[in-house]
Amino acid sequence: MYRTSFSVKALNTAILFIAFVTIGIVACQGQGFIVPPDDIGDLEIVEVKQLPVVDQSCGPRFGIVIANKSNRCVKDFHVTAIGSLGQSLPHSPRTTVVAGQIPANGALQVEVSLPIETLAMGNRGGLIIGLQHLTVIIDSWDEFFECNEFNNRKCFSMDSLPIETVEAVTVETVTEVAPAASSQQTTVQPNTAPPANIAPQTSGINQPAPAAVAVSPQDPLRSAIEQITPNGNNPSQ
Repeated sequence: MYRTSFSVKALNTAILFIAFVTIGIVACQGQGFIVPPDDIGDLEIVEVKQLPVVDQSCGPRFGIVIANKSNRCVKDFHVTAIGSLGQSLPHSPRTTVVAGQIPANGALQVEVSLPIETLAMGNRGGLIIGLQHLTVIIDSWDEFFECNEFNNRKCFSMDSLPIETVEAVTVETVTEVAPAASSQQTTVQPNTAPPANIAPQTSGINQPAPAAVAVSPQDPLRSAIEQITPNGNNPSQ
């Protein structure tokens, strides 16, 4: 009886100990690890469109717009695009890229290029056909806890995807040519030969001009007498 009562007490003590430990663990988890509803974010595929092909050696390009519906920024998650004729299979060509940072309540466009083999995935009556369906998976490695995991995977028909066109911008360059300055006329004087009838230059000494002989006016009476007497001017006669 003694041994039996001791074993029963020990068993009861062990059961109570385990119960208290379990209650404590549950209480701690309930208070410290509960995520507030506002902090549970969600990543959502907003839009998928075809982008112009830049490199002919690569396959088709797609732009995937992802919205971050949370109060925290999200970055470095994986985005996978799968090309297929119908349902995507494990061997279907695919590409996985790492998305950049998306701010809280913001959006980001992620560009994905599929392998070139997606352009020739089947044969229809001798005509080579490419992919017919595109499957997009965001957070493909399941790295984030979200409130809605069902909007992380979508399948699109290639006919339903819009094609983004790049509008060619024509820039007209107007070159202004300055008009020729017609008002500025340059007058060029021709070199004329010196005249032949140039008087020789004299030496530095200028010869004085001969003095004019002053002619005194004759007396009218005397001139009359000289005309009457021709020999009147000769005093010796």
